[in-house]
Amino acid sequence: MLITSAQGCLDYKDDGVVRLNGSTYSLKSVDQVWAQFFIKLQFECGHSVLLWRDSCQEQEYRHFLANLQRMHSLS
Repeated sequence: MLITSAQGCLDYKDDGVVRLNGSTYSLKSVDQVWAQFFIKLQFECGHSVLLWRDSCQEQEYRHFLANLQRMHSLS
């Protein structure tokens, strides 16, 4: 399986909806094992991408991680 890196504009909503370059995806799972380097996002459609820590601003990456952890603790 080949997993591509996320490129372009990524927008995340608290309900698990992710917009990536104008396309909308429902988040199925998140792998944060290597969060110090990247996060693996898997969508309901089967598509997966890697969000690399150094590909965005540090504050945005940390905010995204905090939102993911908050969403996980609520479910």
